Amino acid sequence: MAQMYSDPLHKSLKRQFAIVFALVVREMTTRYGNKFGGYMWAVLDPVLTIAILTTVFSAIAKVPPLGRSFTLFFATGYAAFYIYRSTSEQVASAVDANRALLNYPVVGPFDAIIGRVVLQIATLFVVNLLLFGGLWFVVPFEKIDLGPILLASLIAITLGAGVGASNIVWFHLNSTYQQIWGIINRPAFIVSGVFFLPETIPHPFRDILLWNPLVHIVGLFRTGFYPTYRASYVNMPFIVGLAIFSIVFGLFIVWLFDAKLREPKK
Repeated sequence: MAQMYSDPLHKSLKRQFAIVFALVVREMTTRYGNKFGGYMWAVLDPVLTIAILTTVFSAIAKVPPLGRSFTLFFATGYAAFYIYRSTSEQVASAVDANRALLNYPVVGPFDAIIGRVVLQIATLFVVNLLLFGGLWFVVPFEKIDLGPILLASLIAITLGAGVGASNIVWFHLNSTYQQIWGIINRPAFIVSGVFFLPETIPHPFRDILLWNPLVHIVGLFRTGFYPTYRASYVNMPFIVGLAIFSIVFGLFIVWLFDAKLREPKK
């Protein structure tokens, strides 16, 4: 009896794996193309941003808010923010990018989301490995604690995937909301602790700032590179709970609007 149930389940899982794998390969081709330059841009985006921040702020101040290197300070801040932002943007456009494939009953919005997340994780791993690997030759790190770095990355990916999944539905239902979201989301870079430390912000603005989960994620990420930095403001229950809620809620409304998402965007 158990064999009777396990065989269909095994076939179903195998089919879903094949679908997701095919979507990942398709995503690699459409996003990066067959040219080396397409892959290089994924690395150049954070590198150029960090280089600009380093040049501007090193000309204004003599020392960074933390440590001795402006480059390392901005790299640890922007890398954490970039993990969230890029994941959110990529997942939000997953269904539109694969809309033609949704005409096939075996392919669903969930498959497009999973394919995007898998490719995004692989891309972010390579980008950060090249970024901090190259940075080590410029600014040797005293000590690296992979625990906080990986944990902050996981939370950022989960939160970004959840926000992106929700936006799949909201963008599809209302194009005006998509434009409003783009406007509202622009200042996120400024208020996420990328180029400052929350401890330096006076009350009550600091308390308001800490409602932004990205501030906590950036702080947690930085503790992996700065052994003496405690980041006592990081609220783990808050960011972990919010990340889990966002991904559960996002996937739920994608499931709820499955049929609607298969229709052309109005």
